[in-house]
Amino acid sequence: MDFISWTVFAILCMLAEFTSGSFYLLAIGIAMLYPAVADVLGAPMNVQVGLLVGGSIVHILIVIMLRKRKGAGPSTVAPVGMGERVDVIEWLDECSARVTYRGEEWGADKVDAEMPDADHGTIESVRGSRLIISTREEPAKNT
Repeated sequence: MDFISWTVFAILCMLAEFTSGSFYLLAIGIAMLYPAVADVLGAPMNVQVGLLVGGSIVHILIVIMLRKRKGAGPSTVAPVGMGERVDVIEWLDECSARVTYRGEEWGADKVDAEMPDADHGTIESVRGSRLIISTREEPAKNT
């Protein structure tokens, strides 16, 4: 491969990073620039591939260490309260909505697609960064 090919693949990996957000493709994209420079300096293909592998390993280890360091501190996000009420901003489709909870906007999904669309819901669980909500009305209590 030549300088242009290594550079094009590096740029494609870095652009693909926008879809994943994990920084691993960025690390590999940066590592692909090493064999591009080696090609300009006249290094043989086995040296270029060695630089790619070595650079990828080093950059991926850096990403892993940064992720561990970032996750080591105390969480600043308050835990989500099961059974708490959320206000629906808008329904995106029959099962997904944007909701507000504690003054922040969240993505939410219904527990069951058969539930009616409502202006409010109750948090049943959390899946990743999405709230799973119930929109069934609670039966009125006789007092």
